[in-house]
Parts: sequence; C-alpha cells; structure tokens
Amino acid sequence: MPSQTEVQLTHEQLAEFATYYEGDYKPLVGLLIRSGASRHEAEDVTQEAMHVALMNWPTINSPKSFTRTVALRILYRGWQVAEREVAAAKHMGQDTALEPFDANEDLPEVMSILRALPEAQRLVFVLHYDGFGHTEISEITGQQRDTVRSNLRHARQKVLRMLDPESTRKEATHGP
Repeated sequence: MPSQTEVQLTHEQLAEFATYYEGDYKPLVGLLIRSGASRHEAEDVTQEAMHVALMNWPTINSPKSFTRTVALRILYRGWQVAEREVAAAKHMGQDTALEPFDANEDLPEVMSILRALPEAQRLVFVLHYDGFGHTEISEITGQQRDTVRSNLRHARQKVLRMLDPESTRKEATHGP
C-alpha cells in the first residue's frame, strides 16, 4: 500500500515527466547558478525541485514555472538557514571562515555583475534571460507584474552602467 507521500503515476505521466526532466534539468541548474548558487548547490536544489515536481506531476499546469518557483524557494531558504548558522557561530565565537565562492569559473565577470544586482532585480533579469515573460516571472517570484517590469528595467540600466560606466544610454533594450 503506497504511503501518503507516494503518487501513483501512469506510464504516460512517468514518460512525460522523464522527458521534461531531461529537457529542463540543465536550464534550471543554469538559472540557479546565475541567481548566485554554486554549481553543486544548484544541482542539489534542482534535484530536490524535480522530486517535488514528480510528486505533484498530475496537478502541474506549467512545469517550468512550478520547478523554478520551488527551486528558488529551496535555494533562498537554504541561504537563510546558512546565514542563521553563521550568525550563531559568530555569536558562539567560532571560526566562520567560508571558502571563496565562484559560481561559474568560466564567466567570473558576468557572475560578478549579476551578484552586484539586488536580489529581486537579479532574479527577474535571469528569468527574463531564460525566456520567461513578465506574467510568468510575476507568478514565479510573487512580484506584481508592474514590479517585474520595473525591476527588469532597473537591472538592465545597472548592467549597462557596470559594463560601460560612461554610457549615456538608459536601457539595454526598449520593450520587454
């Protein structure tokens, strides 16, 4: 008898999920890395988000939006826990030295620029880069659609200023 956490899926549903998993695993890992995660952390979070998706597969309407929402929540929750642990260790007088963080050794300048963006802008920027529209980003992040547009505009402006500090142009592109 299956436990409450097990879901009974048909062979077709399992095949559909397997196809989705194979096609979206790497893009989701990439999104998490661009959001500030290390490769190892991004792969772990992606696995966990995919497991949650599998357990909810029959009820999911938009798998990409669902897995990104779950993955980002898992990632941010993990960071919050880590921050509390570091704070507690400092309070206890323990050494809290962490290894240097480099999410993508091949693209340190890009990662540095992305990390310089405020979290809300960085998230909107990388989701937009992955091809999500304002409405989808709004659903994934929980931000209002107008806030998504504003965050994307501000992120573009900041990225432009970081790439070319003498640029007088206000935005990387006009429109969505």
